Amino acid sequence: MTTRVTTRKRTKTHSVAEPMGTKTVTTAGRAARPTKQGTNVRLSTGQPPRRKKRAAKKSDLFEQRIHRIHELLEESGAAVTWNDRVPDPDNPSQLRQIDVTVKRAGLFVLIECRLHRKPQGVKWIEELIGRRISLRAAEVIAVSSSGFSKGAKVKAAQHRVQLRNLRELSDPEILEWGRSVTLSLLCYQYSELTLSLLVDGDGEIDSAVANELPLHPINRLLFNAAADYFTAEGLITPRKIDQETRFGIEIEPPADIRIGGRRIRSAGLDGKASVLVLSVCCPVVEAYAAPASAPAAIVERFELGETSIVHEGERVAIFVDVSVLELPPLCQCQFVRTAGDQEMDCVSFSLVGVEKLFVIRPGPINLRIGAFRQDRS
Repeated sequence: MTTRVTTRKRTKTHSVAEPMGTKTVTTAGRAARPTKQGTNVRLSTGQPPRRKKRAAKKSDLFEQRIHRIHELLEESGAAVTWNDRVPDPDNPSQLRQIDVTVKRAGLFVLIECRLHRKPQGVKWIEELIGRRISLRAAEVIAVSSSGFSKGAKVKAAQHRVQLRNLRELSDPEILEWGRSVTLSLLCYQYSELTLSLLVDGDGEIDSAVANELPLHPINRLLFNAAADYFTAEGLITPRKIDQETRFGIEIEPPADIRIGGRRIRSAGLDGKASVLVLSVCCPVVEAYAAPASAPAAIVERFELGETSIVHEGERVAIFVDVSVLELPPLCQCQFVRTAGDQEMDCVSFSLVGVEKLFVIRPGPINLRIGAFRQDRS
């Protein structure tokens, strides 16, 4: 998986396409004998569905958000680790779990997080003071989703415990901030498709096709070849984005790609394609700050898994979670686009759940199969 980033003023388009590794060929000197035409089948371009992973705990997701914030805030060269295990200085064989650690210039910083409904009190601050001393840490940061009691603030100030809140901004505060970013997914939507195969042999292979095609790797190769073609032809442009394009591509698969035990000599896909733009809503904007202080970072949280954009002035870190993405049938996500009214310096772009992009939901495809004959002239 490679990520290509092209930048225009105030707009960034991030490619999520998978390199394909096949080549376009012609079929000169080959005769195709159709054995089945007009057959509608439902195809998928990826692997069989896997067992769903257990949902992450809300506290883990909260810690990971804090981890992403500090990845942006820390200077270059710092190592920021979520759910770290560090040796106890008094008993090195014993590892101690820390929510987030920062290691920079020989210094060791502890970050502990709490996702509770009530403000955190003195007891937790005292625990963190002891932990900082025990683990020989230079600093300790306490992050609370619900703020801190008055006593906790006093205790923290006396014992060098840094306090941080992550609170939701109101609509007027968001307007005053004025650096909101829109996020959208750009997809290729296919229709009226015909898949053509040229295979070795002359015998009946209909039953093999019925059994193997729905999850056959040839589907991924063909759809990736189509996507590469559209990208090269500049399908995603302001002028073409609402237009439907008719296309036809042909590839020569690797020799080990077979169906029904027979080599696939060539495969083609033709039909129509258009660009589908899916806007992702941002219902929550949060400020990461010390109590009664200006925000150190602003976090936009989007309605797509844990997708977020972390802001520090003009610098942004984009995290896109497509693990929960549900696209229409025969739709292939290709780009993530961000745009805002202000200039942005995109420091990092992360994409998780990429395996979801390798599976295109099945839809009707017309199937044509021909027998390959070697020229003997």
